[in-house]
Amino acid sequence: MRSPSLTRKTRYKNGRLVRTYDWNGLQVDVYDSARNAILVIELFHDEELQPDDKAQLLIRMLFPDPAETVAMAGGQLGELLIHITWEAFGLDISADGRHASEQEAAVFDFEEDAGRIRASLLQCFGIGWDEASRQLSYADMCSLLGMLLEADTETPFQQAIYYRTAKPPKRTKTNADFCDAFEARRKHFALGSAAEDAESSANDKAASMFAAAKRAAQKGA
Repeated sequence: MRSPSLTRKTRYKNGRLVRTYDWNGLQVDVYDSARNAILVIELFHDEELQPDDKAQLLIRMLFPDPAETVAMAGGQLGELLIHITWEAFGLDISADGRHASEQEAAVFDFEEDAGRIRASLLQCFGIGWDEASRQLSYADMCSLLGMLLEADTETPFQQAIYYRTAKPPKRTKTNADFCDAFEARRKHFALGSAAEDAESSANDKAASMFAAAKRAAQKGA
């Protein structure tokens, strides 16, 4: 995923945040707000839509000028989508798992931690999620969430990440109560298996979804 940069200019098209990404020497405008990233993730997890339908929706969700972008990509539309979803959102949708070595285990989930994220942004920065998710790119939002972990103020999000990632204390004869309390908090904040299953399911379906990309484009994307 592209790292945030202070030299990048904020632009809007159709009232939505847009960034320009490089692909094979071409410039591609992309709707890469944090809100759009979550909608894209939800699209991957949708089990009712067919791959062709998902591909058509994804093209419209990502690009301000879908028809122009599809024409520019030519027969490499699938490769363009793979590149953009990785660069903008850190999502590896390739059939060969080419970015697998760069991925890390998830320590938070936007659905499970929605309340914690909303409350923590307000508590620490006075920022509302609804506005921030439209004005910040996904990469910028992830950086902001990372800053919550560095803040002196303890927030619900910071607390959840701590108990998910901290090394459990070594049990001794004198700290049994502390260890039990730590384990209880760890279980309380643990991510549910549903999130992991959904992510695995989405990855399994990625190949068929994007094999349909060219067909979707030919239907008038």
